[in-house]
Amino acid sequence: MTRLGLIATVGAATLVLVTSVGAVGPRLVVELRNPRAESPARIVLTSAFVSSLRVQAISPTDHVLRVPLKRANRRASGIFRFPIPGSWRLRAVDVASGGQVGATLRLTVRAVAPTAAPAGFGPVGHSGCTPPSPADASQKGFRDVFGTAIGEELWALPFVPQGASWARPDAAVFEGLVGKEIKIVFGMTAFHSPFRAVGPGGSIRVPVWGPSFHSGSNWDRQPGAEWGAGFVFPAAGCWRIQVGSRGDLWFRIRS
Repeated sequence: MTRLGLIATVGAATLVLVTSVGAVGPRLVVELRNPRAESPARIVLTSAFVSSLRVQAISPTDHVLRVPLKRANRRASGIFRFPIPGSWRLRAVDVASGGQVGATLRLTVRAVAPTAAPAGFGPVGHSGCTPPSPADASQKGFRDVFGTAIGEELWALPFVPQGASWARPDAAVFEGLVGKEIKIVFGMTAFHSPFRAVGPGGSIRVPVWGPSFHSGSNWDRQPGAEWGAGFVFPAAGCWRIQVGSRGDLWFRIRS
């Protein structure tokens, strides 16, 4: 009988990888519910030989990452975040036998999902403004806009200038805004750069002023950092306001 064998059970919430030594052997459990990149996954290893076993994660590009585990008696566990989506492998390695590779489990890690919009908002904005970022239609005058962000919340509070108007109460769609300066207050867990607007055809516009960071606020949507900035959109179309690589606001400018 080989020292390490494989039994894999796949359920809605848990993947169970079992390695065996005789009748009773090491047991490796990977707890994943709809696995996505950057989301925490708990990995638990139980074995009489736990001190000699290591768990490795092999990325879609064949990079080998060690899964950090804390050991106590016959049990070791830890949290691992798959950094990129794609096809991954997990394997148990017995260092006491010279690095013998044991059981291997293959799994697909999906792309990171943006933070879901709260109740009362439509779906988060997407490339090409299909759809644009959703707004709180229950508000009159000033409306909160919910951005598309990874692992954080991104909010915007546009101050629409005279001569321009909201074209829809439930989304960041505007009339008469081309060429006019609009002040926008932003709220996010943290500020990220680059901070800019990308327009039709890939044209880039930096703020005409700001970012100006606020030391205090009475805006209840503020999740951490708050700042204001002014933008001028020189053409109609879909404009993406980038807050680093982790947040986007999608504004549709009709005119």
